[in-house]
Amino acid sequence: MTQFGGYDCCTEKAMQYLTLEPGKVPEALKLYAEAFQAKLVDDSYEDQSVQLKILNSYVLITPWVSASGSSDSFLELPTDLNSIRRIREDKRFVEIDRTSSTENKRVMMKDPFGITFLLRMEKKKMTRYVVDHGLLFRRACNPIAFGFPQGISPNDLCTIKLTALFVTRYGMGFRKALKKIASTEFAFLNLNHIWRRLFFNFVGVYTSIVKPSEVVYRSCDFMGKALELFFHLLQLKNVKMGGSRTVMEVDAFTGGVDYFAYMDFVGYSDVMPRPQRRSVMIAQLGHTLRTPLSAPFPSWSTIFFVSPEVLGIIKLTALFVARYGKRIACELMEKVGRNPLFSFLDPSDCGFPCYNMVVKVYSKVLKNFELVYTADIVLQRYFQSLWDEEKDEPKDLDDLYSFVECVDSFAQMEDEEFYHKMGSRQAYVNPLLRNSLIDHQAHVYPFHDQTSRVYFRDQTSPANVQEEGPSSIKVCVPTLDGRVIIEIIVESFFGGKVASLKEKIVKVIQIPSKYLKLRGKSVGVLRDDKSLADNNVEAREILTATWRFSRWEVEIA
Repeated sequence: MTQFGGYDCCTEKAMQYLTLEPGKVPEALKLYAEAFQAKLVDDSYEDQSVQLKILNSYVLITPWVSASGSSDSFLELPTDLNSIRRIREDKRFVEIDRTSSTENKRVMMKDPFGITFLLRMEKKKMTRYVVDHGLLFRRACNPIAFGFPQGISPNDLCTIKLTALFVTRYGMGFRKALKKIASTEFAFLNLNHIWRRLFFNFVGVYTSIVKPSEVVYRSCDFMGKALELFFHLLQLKNVKMGGSRTVMEVDAFTGGVDYFAYMDFVGYSDVMPRPQRRSVMIAQLGHTLRTPLSAPFPSWSTIFFVSPEVLGIIKLTALFVARYGKRIACELMEKVGRNPLFSFLDPSDCGFPCYNMVVKVYSKVLKNFELVYTADIVLQRYFQSLWDEEKDEPKDLDDLYSFVECVDSFAQMEDEEFYHKMGSRQAYVNPLLRNSLIDHQAHVYPFHDQTSRVYFRDQTSPANVQEEGPSSIKVCVPTLDGRVIIEIIVESFFGGKVASLKEKIVKVIQIPSKYLKLRGKSVGVLRDDKSLADNNVEAREILTATWRFSRWEVEIA
């Protein structure tokens, strides 16, 4: 990778910790900025902690009131000899070992807050890192103590993994809702099934990577939206028929979180292969895959004044920063210098608001793992994910969007502002539906309630008033294979109730009517006890059905 060079020296950039009384933190920040030229890295922690870069080390300062009222924290700071001399001359620090000479390469100092610093000469080792040997310590997560059941197919495995990922994000309520609408399709959720343990092991893996959603129970509609995304991705009928394309599309969707599992979860790499890039899957398949949901829509606007190419780099960078901490962005800025591809890291750049927004929404999805690896190892993995060494340029753009797709999709569904600014609106409707309203598969997924986006009315119609008599009603409905347009015959547009229309829909899609709601273009949710006409449904209008679950129906007691 000639653009950025290699990792030729072993620098120590591990996270260290100290605690201070809350009232002393501002004073300490000022002192360390003056004495060490410390730089602020991150002050957005929920517990009011502050992360600094002091010399070549990262330090997390946490406000905490001790019983004794004093701190006994210890920091070891590798640095150069000139810095050691300068700090020894600072009267605000007390040298503990007064017998050492000015040329001593190891000096113990204490600051006014009782923090002890060991300043020592940094030793540079002219050796390259070996991949994955930067692990400073391992979190308390048990190895995956299972062997894969013999005979499990790639289709079954992808179904189990995707289900485990959604259960991790949306809780056991998602599992309960899934069983309500597809009780026979996911046998591994049953108590005595041979693959049940495998499913929960994957839940354990993804729990170390993905946070539980904070918005899942805020609306009766949200669980239905999560199910729609799930089935939109899974395409259950194709999976059952052994469709390798669908399996690869699911693997591409989960590729980013699977990469973190492969790198971060103890034992995962012993039983699962490293995730493949989307472009490699396409080469093996010989056919294209669907466009990642994280890709911008074709008419990508200049809201943030960044191109789709730069947006892909922004999203990949934000993913690593959300996972491994903001210190990664600081190190990246030092590494890339003034490379225009990374100008968005500069707060004064027009692309910084875009980058900042993506980091914030991704941080709501990914669990932070910043205390485990050195910054150099994370950057090495980042550049391996970003850069094509043979071409000496960023990897295929779809590979970048595919890598972030899972986290990006969860963020789009839960953050409406993020969706409206950068969401993949092209994923809503298959263009075929614009010209032919037959039983085509609709690539429709309601990240947010966009009924008007799936509504197409014949503008040449002389009137929007339906005549009395039998009528044909088209409804865009969610199914276990994604959305489809179905046609229902009702006896009367004026006399028949919406409840009877829902019962006819249920016979087609095999889902209980109490879990469905119908929406019209102009009136929102249709009332069951009124006719289509009384609900102000217009002629030739396509209704939209969505799943709806009340909280008590999916909560686990």
